[in-house]
Amino acid sequence: MKFNISHINNPILDIQQRVIEKLRPSVAIRYGVMPIAENEGELQLACSDLIDWNVWDELEHILDCKLLKVHAAQETITQMHKMYYGLGAETVERLTNNNDLSENEQLQVTSAKATNLTDDESANEPTVVNLVNRIISEAITSNATDIHFEPFDSKYRVRYRVDGMLEDVSIPQSVKKLKSALVSRIKIMANLDITEKRLPQDGRARVTLKGVEYDLRISILPGVYGEAINIRLQSRQMVKLELSGLGFQPDEQSKVDELINRPHGLVLVTGPTGSGKTTTLYTCLSKINKPDTKIITIEDPVEYWMDDILQMQVHEEIGFDFARALRSMLRHDPDVMLIGEIRDRETADITIRSALTGHLVFATLHTNDSASAVSRLLDIGIEPFLAASSISGVIAQRLVRKICPNCKQPVEADELNDVSESWTGKGCEACRYTGCKGRSVIAEILPVSSAVRTMIQQREPADRIKEQAVQEGMNTLRNSALQAVKEGRISMAEMLRVTHGDI
Repeated sequence: MKFNISHINNPILDIQQRVIEKLRPSVAIRYGVMPIAENEGELQLACSDLIDWNVWDELEHILDCKLLKVHAAQETITQMHKMYYGLGAETVERLTNNNDLSENEQLQVTSAKATNLTDDESANEPTVVNLVNRIISEAITSNATDIHFEPFDSKYRVRYRVDGMLEDVSIPQSVKKLKSALVSRIKIMANLDITEKRLPQDGRARVTLKGVEYDLRISILPGVYGEAINIRLQSRQMVKLELSGLGFQPDEQSKVDELINRPHGLVLVTGPTGSGKTTTLYTCLSKINKPDTKIITIEDPVEYWMDDILQMQVHEEIGFDFARALRSMLRHDPDVMLIGEIRDRETADITIRSALTGHLVFATLHTNDSASAVSRLLDIGIEPFLAASSISGVIAQRLVRKICPNCKQPVEADELNDVSESWTGKGCEACRYTGCKGRSVIAEILPVSSAVRTMIQQREPADRIKEQAVQEGMNTLRNSALQAVKEGRISMAEMLRVTHGDI
């Protein structure tokens, strides 16, 4: 097989495995080349225009065959190394080829503490520390929220969650030999017990990349083929958020502004885990954070650090839970309160009564839509008249993946969904060939009108409350997503994925 090309722009090629294996990762990376095809004793090598002819002669000597040059940008070649050899391939090769390095010695290598992921003189040394740093720094660069390390019988898998979707990370399968060393290194970062392999463990670590600090929430889960790891990534950088930047449309922004500028009441934000509830809440707080306003939050964990806001972290292991924190919070004369999550009757009761006694309170619930949030509070044990009197409004939301603007293209109209024109992403380098780049909010905002308040007092079911809200002008999650499709912000497939089951 031979590619009839003289220049490569796209790193995605159908390269045979035997061709990839013609050059070891360490050699390909050192010389900045990539084998792409072989035909009748000739090997095509992707390389940059800057390659030295002495290097070319050396490669011909190493491979003992005639080489054909195919030009590619160095960045494209680097991407090909990651895709076809795997992330950290050179490090893995040198570690696994060191026959004198026993597993105990591999674990000892991980004991060196390295929290700065920024390139330095030792960043390319073949150590497990640098392999872990490389995986974490690549995740941060890719805007991943989670890293999954998953051991199986025949393979070892690493995945990133980017824009809400899991993506396989290409890694050399020989890394399976280093799985114990990887786990031990990550345990050391989080101050966990490296000798305990039978019980789940949770910890935290902090790393720095290019001057920005990140918190890592690390969870270890024992499995039949070894310990699985999940790392949640969270930037500690102060952020200034705006509702428009999150994806709220002008009419939705007006409704949210009306809710958060009231002097008291309860504003609930609902949605599944990972739907952006915390980000929306902090955006609301940033809008009302003024010198004459005292704001206190209680969270588990604190995800955003903001100036002029007193933030508290739950520590249930010492008895400092949401309910206890709330009782203490009220003694500090707050104007605005944020409760990270209403989990039980006691927390819900204090939250409701705080909203009724002159405080503006924000909180989250795990429900599928806005009307279900009311039913959830009643199920917890809140009296209907208290819920009706305290709740100002409910924001239900989802995060949807936006179409990549660099590879956006039209698709056939979908008459069934009354869409005259829709778009999708073809996939390009900018979006990692997924067709999507970044995420946006779709929302369903339910202001509690007098009619809805009466229905809550009468314990009307959630679907009846939703019908009434729609009659009063509420846009459902499905309609919000459909509007985003019509405007070319998201694809039809994304709308169906996120709002499946919603009406």
